[in-house]
Amino acid sequence: MKDKILTIFGGSGFIASELVYKLSENFKEVRVLSRNIEECKHVKVLKNVDVFLYDASNISSYTKYLKDTDVVINTVGILNESSKSTFEDVHFNFVKNLVNKSRENNVEKFVHLSALNADQKGPSLYLQSKGKADEYISSNNDGKFKTVVFRPSIVFGEKDSFFNRFNNLLKYIPIFPLACPESMFSPIYVKDLSSFVEESILTDKYDNQSNDITGPKNYSFKELIKYILSITKTKCMVIPLNYTLSYLQAFAFTYIVPGKIFTIDNFKSLQIDNISTTGLKGKTTIEEIVPSYLSKKNNKLDIYRKDAGR
Repeated sequence: MKDKILTIFGGSGFIASELVYKLSENFKEVRVLSRNIEECKHVKVLKNVDVFLYDASNISSYTKYLKDTDVVINTVGILNESSKSTFEDVHFNFVKNLVNKSRENNVEKFVHLSALNADQKGPSLYLQSKGKADEYISSNNDGKFKTVVFRPSIVFGEKDSFFNRFNNLLKYIPIFPLACPESMFSPIYVKDLSSFVEESILTDKYDNQSNDITGPKNYSFKELIKYILSITKTKCMVIPLNYTLSYLQAFAFTYIVPGKIFTIDNFKSLQIDNISTTGLKGKTTIEEIVPSYLSKKNNKLDIYRKDAGR
């Protein structure tokens, strides 16, 4: 691999960043493509890494970076739709174009990070669009164009969007009505996930396969929220909501409250447990890692005090 080129899409995400650090030493050149290159400054310090701006809706903006590329990794994804970015466009249309252009440019291996429960017949648009892309990828592999699809549960790590998001939310509300409290998750540590990706690139072990990836333990949504509170010693009353109230909360956040904190599509995704009994499993638990970054005092007030010498 030392004489080969790796191109990673979704460079501003914390998973892509971990992959760049993990894989850069195995490649002659690493091309990181992002829609926000300002968020990729931290990886530019690596001598063989270059960051480029691209537009997912403009095929020509990224096709040129596929030239001479040997391995492509796609980490692009969204949790909620907007007027500019739909699940169909981001999760399927972009992936379809990327697969086609990768084949045209003789890319040897295409590694795609999907989502657990991705299924064209899934309960939510999110899962349907992910499943549609997975099927397209798998239908286009062969001996020359090898594909690998990983379907992780929620991914945790210092910059994750799950534990950090709920931690920031819980700090400022004394009462938290929790929708779908019994929904199950199996969090996978970002470094464990990146190790599977590395193995899939350096070996043929996962060629032309789709695999679920989870952590070693399963937790209910309620257990995860209470774990965050216990680590941060935050005082907040968690009120579990039943199915009807969970749906009403999702309806309100979708159509009344701005910000799309919890949408009807999110609610539909949570009707299937985010766990797997047959997939690949990481070894690292949330108890080993999450306390190290959630317990940090890194809010703005602390930063101001530090800057002022207090």
